[in-house]
Amino acid sequence: MMDLHQLRDALSQDDADPQVVLARLHVKRQARRRRQLVATGVATLSVLAVTAGGFAGGGHGVPGPRAGGAASPVASANGPGSTAPGPVGAAQGCADIPLADRLPALLTDGASVIVGRGVRTGRTGRDGVIHHEMSLREVRTLAGPEVPDGATVWVETPELPPMPDPIARINPGPLWGPDGALFGIVLPQSLTGGTLGATILQAPLVDGQVILGTSGGCWSTRDLAGEPFHGPLTEIPGSNTYARASAAGFTAVPLAELQRLATDS
Repeated sequence: MMDLHQLRDALSQDDADPQVVLARLHVKRQARRRRQLVATGVATLSVLAVTAGGFAGGGHGVPGPRAGGAASPVASANGPGSTAPGPVGAAQGCADIPLADRLPALLTDGASVIVGRGVRTGRTGRDGVIHHEMSLREVRTLAGPEVPDGATVWVETPELPPMPDPIARINPGPLWGPDGALFGIVLPQSLTGGTLGATILQAPLVDGQVILGTSGGCWSTRDLAGEPFHGPLTEIPGSNTYARASAAGFTAVPLAELQRLATDS
């Protein structure tokens, strides 16, 4: 399997296409994970992506998930002085798998699609990479098994080198909308075979729009009606997630559109 040094070298080549290189690596990781799950009697679709999102309403820059202190609201992407490009159809370094295909597969395997608020508990754990534990509040389950208020999940927070290292273009970690608002796919432990518990793929939700990009995983906007998003979002303090994710741009997609995909599955 390609290690990080080999991947960095491949991405640094003048004629290397980061999308192709990382998509191939993603496929290899998927296949390896599937073999591990099948060996334990659980055949399922494993994904790298995490979405972050939130409820409609609330202003930009409102303090988000807390764990003894507020997560940091950060500045606008593509605002004055910014050189960040606009939104992309597939998150940089991600396989371009439409949500219309991914959501049904995950729901069939026992995942739940939700909206709610995420509040960090302050606990961290490691399952391959560091994860932060998060309590879910004001949960509304859109599809799949019901997720109760107060349920705890783990969100992946990868440790990445500084920009402009090409490895830093991979999932930079989670972001939230105002007051911790999120759209998420909850994956039960029985589905992932992880060691920590249920995990979540998440994306921020701002004013009824799910903000898709590289944060929280690979989110393809192919075949979705969306528009560029340039507003502030909330990150874990010191993570630099917003700056990394904004380098590839954000696309705002109506929550109603994703809810339709989930309920039609």
